[in-house]
Amino acid sequence: MKPLRLNILFLLALLIACEPTTDDTTITDFGRVFVSSNTQAKISIFDFSGVDNVSFIEYLTTADDADGIYFDGGRDIVYLADRENNRINAYSKLSTNSANSAILPSAISTSDFSNPRGLTSENNIAIVAQDASDENGQQNALFIYDISADLITLKNEFTVDFPLWDIQLVGNTLYAVEDESDSLAVFNNFLGNSDGSITPDFKIRIENLDRTHGFYYSLNEDLMIMTDIDDASALVEDGEIRIIEDFNLKLSAALQTTRKTILDIDQIKISGSNTMLRNPVDVIYHREANRIIVAERATNGGMILSFPRPTISGDTLLNISPSYSINYSGASGLYVNPNN
Repeated sequence: MKPLRLNILFLLALLIACEPTTDDTTITDFGRVFVSSNTQAKISIFDFSGVDNVSFIEYLTTADDADGIYFDGGRDIVYLADRENNRINAYSKLSTNSANSAILPSAISTSDFSNPRGLTSENNIAIVAQDASDENGQQNALFIYDISADLITLKNEFTVDFPLWDIQLVGNTLYAVEDESDSLAVFNNFLGNSDGSITPDFKIRIENLDRTHGFYYSLNEDLMIMTDIDDASALVEDGEIRIIEDFNLKLSAALQTTRKTILDIDQIKISGSNTMLRNPVDVIYHREANRIIVAERATNGGMILSFPRPTISGDTLLNISPSYSINYSGASGLYVNPNN
């Protein structure tokens, strides 16, 4: 862990060197979109309530490579998967800080994982997805922590036999992307597991999806949205967003078949040269704004893109331009209050 004094000096230097890019005001309604970055030491909060006049504020942090992000609105705490130091950072009382100010963690976890990707949280626990790498002995794993504003403690550690990326806990069910595939893994009664190796209850395939990274499930809408990064190194717009309405109905039907696949006819796709989608690594649905919001990692070095939620039926491809787009270097993780 870096000495605290050096972290403070680093943050002060950033404040002196950087001109603010947004108005120096604080967004007090924190039911907004939180964004992390792989290349910037900052947390940003985008306000999409004015659909045609999107605003955002930023906070400077000590983690210049982060991925999963979560905001506990009841306690005013942001949790961040810090890839630089392989830990979870908590930033408490965020709304009491001025926009563009430097913030330091109020709590940090031990460094139990490496190469973290997804982060999800519910009911005072947080779960981190570790993607296999040389640093962790090519082991995919899930870590559960007890969390508060000033203490983050490892509770459980599980290994899995498939590559991980994004994860989301919904009640007691954990959804997990199987990276390098077309599949989503589902763990029922996830919190009832003991330490050790675990396997999902089932995996569901998404027809003609090449490689998924990010997804978002809205329980209130029964809406599943998934990303397809296709070839992450490609210099063309080959990324896609897959939208599956009435997800549980289509999931149940697919599980009765041999292929266990949600078919093209049950999907709406946002794809094509107008979309700016090359490597969409994360996605959320903002119900209040009725917008699908994407962390695009490759185009222009990173962007935040917003698309209206389609009102058409499945088996449709939409080559549409974003309704909102902004360059955001290293865009990696997104979070929105599920009630928004």
